[in-house]
Amino acid sequence: QALTEVYGEYGCGKTQFCHSLCVQVQRSKEEGGLDGSVLYIDTENTFRPERIVSIANANGMDPEKVLDRIIVARAYNSAHQTLILEESGPVIKEHNVKLLIADSAVGLFRAEYLGRGTLSARQQKLNHFVHMLSRIAETYNCAAVATNQVMASPDVFFGDPTRPVGGNVVAHTSTYRIYFKKSGKKRIARMVDSPHHPEEEVIFALGEAGVIDLDSDVAKKTKKTITPKKTIVKKTETVKTKSKETTDAPKADEKIADATEKDTVPDTTELKDKIPDTTELKDTIPDT
Repeated sequence: QALTEVYGEYGCGKTQFCHSLCVQVQRSKEEGGLDGSVLYIDTENTFRPERIVSIANANGMDPEKVLDRIIVARAYNSAHQTLILEESGPVIKEHNVKLLIADSAVGLFRAEYLGRGTLSARQQKLNHFVHMLSRIAETYNCAAVATNQVMASPDVFFGDPTRPVGGNVVAHTSTYRIYFKKSGKKRIARMVDSPHHPEEEVIFALGEAGVIDLDSDVAKKTKKTITPKKTIVKKTETVKTKSKETTDAPKADEKIADATEKDTVPDTTELKDKIPDTTELKDTIPDT
């Protein structure tokens, strides 16, 4: 019975988060779900049934049954978006809808009402839509999730310049406000506003199963990296044995060189026999 607003820049995982909620809400209450259907108001044409199929298969659920319990309403302008929400009461009752998603809630209003001249009219109609979304969630006992876009604040020189669109109208109406940020392949979700939750950050990732916990992936990666270390140790041992062989090789070469030097040097006793005696030469030379 509350409205949760999720805002962040493009590619941070807002739509993937909504797709994951469409599957997880259909689980039984014992498994952490609500055992109900989903009403998905798509204003940016980002809903993909193929993504629902992959998330359902990864979570061990039947994709056809999951898709049968998702009602998608495509909104083409802000008036159509408001009309869909106004006429959603009988649909919620008939199909036991437990999750109401507006992706995104402010996109069409932002595109149609341009400039400062139309700002007051935009904020009034946006206020009507957001209050009606929270009122329907409270009346029919279901959860409501609205995604929001961001804008860059030019007067911020230090820190994060991104600010959510919609101003104080959307900020005061939403019960929970969550900010999604990109950090490489990781995603960071920060609780900005909540009645009973502290302001803290949680790191998650996007995978085949939708929004997944990062700890499980890190554990798998560390297990995989342990095995190549053993092979590296074996390689170093072989290198050591090779180095020993290379160090022994010069010693063998030195021994061979010593043996060859001994063979080439002539024996001094043989030379003594060949040299004639000097006394005999003295007798042969005549006296001057």
